Amino acid sequence: MIKKSIYCFIFIFVCHLCIVLLNPSLGMATHQWQDNIVKAQSFYYSDKADTVMVGTSLSARIIGDSIPSVKSVAFGGCAVKDGLQLILSKKELPKYVLVETNLILRKGNSEVVSKTTAGVIPLIKGWIPSLRERYEPICLITSLMMSSTGVNAHAKQSKVNKKLLNGSINRLLDNDKSVPEKEAESRMKVIKGLIHELEGKGTQIVFFEMPVNEKLQNLKKFAQARDVMQREFPRNTYMYMPTDTTKYLTTDGEHLSFDEQQRFSHFFSQALKLLQL
Repeated sequence: MIKKSIYCFIFIFVCHLCIVLLNPSLGMATHQWQDNIVKAQSFYYSDKADTVMVGTSLSARIIGDSIPSVKSVAFGGCAVKDGLQLILSKKELPKYVLVETNLILRKGNSEVVSKTTAGVIPLIKGWIPSLRERYEPICLITSLMMSSTGVNAHAKQSKVNKKLLNGSINRLLDNDKSVPEKEAESRMKVIKGLIHELEGKGTQIVFFEMPVNEKLQNLKKFAQARDVMQREFPRNTYMYMPTDTTKYLTTDGEHLSFDEQQRFSHFFSQALKLLQL
């Protein structure tokens, strides 16, 4: 009985591995945290990327197909710091790193990096890709179902509930506050250290700002981030992408709707071409 179970396990494991090796594009994340891990692993185990983008859930919505030359490690619920640390965990560093500035002072979540790079498990997943999160059975099945029906997993974001949107905007305005000064200084010190380390190894940093609802553009947290960026990374010294002043429709005041993601992604792609990145 035990032998049969072992043989059955080996057979299923080998079949699963063959499916993954023959169809590496299959698989998808089924929730935000898993999406972060899938994205981190995709970057960590891939060949060298010339341009990498770091950021939060705001820039995570830039559509990858619009910027195929850019590898994204913008994580939902995480911070710029996490993406920078992940980049530095690789031996081969990119030529350019695009850094979202909107929430640059956000507190990070080191788990997304440690789970991808620390210990023996990441090494094993590097050797055996079928063990990675995107190839879990439920992820493969969901991916196959989506591709067979032609359903876009993000299409539901194209419909914006105006009532919910206005409620979210009002809550953000009512709870408008900046990061406490000491915390902001501490977090920026870490960011500066990571950026200077990348620069010291030949990587060029390019900053960009994501569009938000026009009523929220001057929230204290955004204004604080702009002030800190101008002080620590002045525009006469560092490269900044042009800011898009177009009014975009968001789902909650901060995150672009699906249709608007496509529109901004086109702008972002054109801006990269203008900067010759």
